[in-house]
Amino acid sequence: MMKLLKDKAGNVAVTFALALVPLCGAGGLAVDTAQLMGVRAFLQNEADQAALNGAVEGPDGDYARYRSIAVDRIQSRRNMQNLAVTGAWTGHDYAVEISGTVNTALVHVMPGLGDSVNVRAEAVARLHQPLLQYEPPLISELDPDAGDYNRIYVYCFDPDPESDKTLEERRTQRTAIQDNAGTHYSYTWPRCEPGETISFELYNVRFSRTAPHRWDDASNDHGSWCHHRPDPCRFNYFTDTRLINNVEHHSGLELDILETKLCDTYEECKPVSQGGVIPQGTNRTPNRETRPCQPGKFMYYGWEDRPPGMPGPDSNWTQIGWTDRDYDDIRVIMECPQYDEVGERFVRLVR
Repeated sequence: MMKLLKDKAGNVAVTFALALVPLCGAGGLAVDTAQLMGVRAFLQNEADQAALNGAVEGPDGDYARYRSIAVDRIQSRRNMQNLAVTGAWTGHDYAVEISGTVNTALVHVMPGLGDSVNVRAEAVARLHQPLLQYEPPLISELDPDAGDYNRIYVYCFDPDPESDKTLEERRTQRTAIQDNAGTHYSYTWPRCEPGETISFELYNVRFSRTAPHRWDDASNDHGSWCHHRPDPCRFNYFTDTRLINNVEHHSGLELDILETKLCDTYEECKPVSQGGVIPQGTNRTPNRETRPCQPGKFMYYGWEDRPPGMPGPDSNWTQIGWTDRDYDDIRVIMECPQYDEVGERFVRLVR
């Protein structure tokens, strides 16, 4: 071995050969870097397009198809392995991530470097909802013969589940509009922010329509009149309304307390017995409207102030579990909201 090292013959060739390794590696690095930058730019463009197009569809639209389109385009134009295109909604943001591996041309001749490189691109598009203009109810009636005291509130609800606000903080501009005791309410109708929806709250105090001192008693000392434990004589039912493809969903209601019916005209919003479309009768399942509330139409809301499914005796109205399930204790008719012309739905990239 020592003899070989001392031999000067061929040293130039050996030195040149050894020098080729870093030279080829450096040249390969430049080539591969240019290639990877091109791939990265291509993937970023695909991610941007998929995020924007998916956001336009909305959380309940066919946004997933744009990921498939991106996969097809990438596979047809780039030689990538382990390709993955994912997308997910977070509140009003739609995020798309594209990742995969690209083979290197020459850089892998360098010691310690592999023959492929991971490449990743991400884009986030935000959906901006239009401003919905709601007007006060055309009719709001509460049964004056009910034994319970009932009051209706309206409020603006932010349906974004990823908001850093609590559920209570997402309910704003809470406004009392009517009760079944003949109280006159002077109020300013809420004007909700873009993306928010008008929602309803039913405040129910059992056995108390003719006992005003109980309605807003903050002491919660119901022992003299509410003989049910643990004190279930005050109830707050929130609709927490959210729109999915313009169809109302009342995510805050866990009991069958509300009936909804869409009327094509205001004249239709009357009971069936009077030639209208509003259901009637007791001991029935409430209608749930599945059609979108479009401008020019009207939505009927009918509440059962004592929803079925409450625990306790139910043989007559003086018992906590009793209900007649007629869904007409509170009746409200509202015109479907108008879309603010300057607040049209749009999307933009935020990352």
